[in-house]
Amino acid sequence: MPLRRNRRQYEQLTDFDRGRIIGLREAGWSNRRIGRHLGRSDMVVARWWQQWITEGRVYRRGGSGRPRNTNDREDRAIRRVATSAPTTSLASIQRHLPPSRHPVPSRETIRRRVTEVGLRSRRPLRRLPLTPHHRQCRLDFCRPRATWSVTDWRRVIFSDESRFSLSADDHRTRVWRRTGQRSDPAFIVERHTAISQGVTVWGAISWDTRSSLVVLQGTLTARRYVDDILTPIVLPMLSSRPGAIYQQDNARPHTARLSQQCLQGYDVLPWPARTPDLSPIELVWTRWEVNCSRPEIQEN
Repeated sequence: MPLRRNRRQYEQLTDFDRGRIIGLREAGWSNRRIGRHLGRSDMVVARWWQQWITEGRVYRRGGSGRPRNTNDREDRAIRRVATSAPTTSLASIQRHLPPSRHPVPSRETIRRRVTEVGLRSRRPLRRLPLTPHHRQCRLDFCRPRATWSVTDWRRVIFSDESRFSLSADDHRTRVWRRTGQRSDPAFIVERHTAISQGVTVWGAISWDTRSSLVVLQGTLTARRYVDDILTPIVLPMLSSRPGAIYQQDNARPHTARLSQQCLQGYDVLPWPARTPDLSPIELVWTRWEVNCSRPEIQEN
């Protein structure tokens, strides 16, 4: 019997036992008598009775959980490295911890610490490097057009070329496999070392219209730009839309004398260098690239 009583002292009280403690205590029983009756210590009985008096209810408070594997100093070191060097890896953060630390916190622990301060691992946004001259040209382009209305922008025809790879991006491909299937040919993606095959296209969009898509074979020259794109496609679009403005970037075929002579008499939007993000047609290419990169799911 004493052995059973000692074992019960380490068991959690059920809701029924808590109710019995309150009922017996209100009946005039002492804490020690209730403890003997239920096989609990009188301190446990006193604690539940005190909670009932002060809070009007009895419930088990949540435990503190597993103790943290890192102290405050290590947490600060982890946050400092992650915020000062955003491109650093979890393994690199491990190496920046105090050398006397043993065992070294796992990468998952470090990931949780940086997550606690609102940091998440994301793919970085890529952009073209801009010099002070490039930035000034962008400002000179945007400031006089900041007051343009929707009616003004509806007149602009945005054009551009883009190249699409015919092979999947093997750096971003993931597979669903089980443990031990790493070398299975069904789950291996070939890594292309040479330039992948692709297709280059030209297109133009406006507020309520778009051009046909032109597939470009080989290198685009000024002569081909005039003969295959400007003369058969762009000039008819500009002529049929009074007040239309043509936009093109500063690629050499576009700025060549032959191309400028072909567009003489039409409004051409002056375009600053290295500003593909200002053209809405880039969103079309991005969406198209995403759709083309999705694998086709074959039904069995």
